[in-house]
Amino acid sequence: MSHRIAVVYHSRHGTVRALAALAAEGAREAGAEVRLLRVADDGAADPGWPERPAEPEDVLWADGLVLACPTYYGNVSSPFKRFLESTSPLWRQGLLADRVATGITVSTQRHGGREATLTALQHTLYHWGCWVAGADPADPVTRAAGGTPYGLAADNHRGDPAPHERAAARALGRRLAHLTARARATPAMSPLLTTVPARRPAPAGQADATAPGEPAPGAGPHGALPEGRTDSVVRPACSGVAAGVGPGGAPAGGRADGGARRARSGRLDATPRPVRLAVVYHGEDAATRILAQEAAAAGRALGSRVRLRRVPGGRGGRPATWLGPWAVPATPEDIAWADAVLFGAPVRLGALAAPLLDFVQALEPAEGGRSPLWGKPASGFATSPATHAGSETAVLGLGHMLLHAGAVLVPPGYTDPAVEAAGGNPYGTCHPRTAGDVPTPQARAAVAHQGRRTALAGDLLRRAPRPRRTVRQDTVRTDPERFVTRTTGRSTA
Repeated sequence: MSHRIAVVYHSRHGTVRALAALAAEGAREAGAEVRLLRVADDGAADPGWPERPAEPEDVLWADGLVLACPTYYGNVSSPFKRFLESTSPLWRQGLLADRVATGITVSTQRHGGREATLTALQHTLYHWGCWVAGADPADPVTRAAGGTPYGLAADNHRGDPAPHERAAARALGRRLAHLTARARATPAMSPLLTTVPARRPAPAGQADATAPGEPAPGAGPHGALPEGRTDSVVRPACSGVAAGVGPGGAPAGGRADGGARRARSGRLDATPRPVRLAVVYHGEDAATRILAQEAAAAGRALGSRVRLRRVPGGRGGRPATWLGPWAVPATPEDIAWADAVLFGAPVRLGALAAPLLDFVQALEPAEGGRSPLWGKPASGFATSPATHAGSETAVLGLGHMLLHAGAVLVPPGYTDPAVEAAGGNPYGTCHPRTAGDVPTPQARAAVAHQGRRTALAGDLLRRAPRPRRTVRQDTVRTDPERFVTRTTGRSTA
């Protein structure tokens, strides 16, 4: 069957509902099977829109999600928040990950918290382990609607969105559908290169010789491959992560259907080129470099072609504690070359170190152009001065920048036990230096999982989606302004 999109909205005056219906139409035009669903309001305030109420199982059904709600005090509306929280039983089972998702919001004031609402929605999606896609920053339609790359932020028009907002909603639905179709494709990585031993991270303070992120033969300092081996392709007889299969034999991201279905298909991409992963870091501290090396080594173990690159600058010289060679300096060409990118840096004053942020900002294209990050999966990791000294805020801030570049955010989420063992940061791996100058085995295992996950996403999104089967649909409009859409057909499969 075709890729499936659930558009879930909460609306009181009709504007959110109209935009959600337009996003649903855009997704349907791109070949998706769509469910338009509402979240019931509180008692007498419920306008009683005719779409059926959304259930947590609708999230499980979908491959992609459009979440739409009004802004209240810079956050999502309370009925919509209750709907998100109702998915907790599915989340605890790891069943909500690896969907591509985006958001829509509406408020009366232009700067009354719309961006804050969209980013709050994204926080939930990170915890689920979804791939977060914003609006296309290179699309003139996005700029005409206000230019936010986080989704769609619109004025409250009491059920009648402005023409530029209607066009942006339809374009957002189309973009999400195209990305979702790619995310459902069969990975090109060979099954022989994509099988991970069923290991959980070692208990705190103990090393596990067979844990993910372990030193490979010929590894450099602290178990990572030498930094000089920046573009090699390592093809062990049996290592890596199963296509769609995570440690412990569970589907990657906990998908009960998609991951296992992909793994069983055994089909390879017609293009034999390995997926390209760029790991770009800044930091003179050993901890940041080791995390970067672990992520790069995990990508190589999948058969990926990896460039490990550093961003120079900042506090200067090479410390005496570092034993290995420097990585090659990063350039924009490395980002253009890559299919997926992982960034890392120390946290300073609640943000990632300025040299790395300067490098990412330099990737911003001229108006109307596309960044070399456009359409590519990207993620981030960090080292922080202390446990709660910006380890979440800094990685989230990097994610906002990456959305401005048109990237698709692929956070680690709670998609592997290694994430929880390393402190449970679903936004990106972070090692607090109060735990030691060298990352713990748990942090190394978590960033290795993040490297594998980013590489697999790059393998999927770099290629055209597989052919779709036809889905019969009937669209009923009882009122031109009410946008009542129902799907009455099923897949011909």
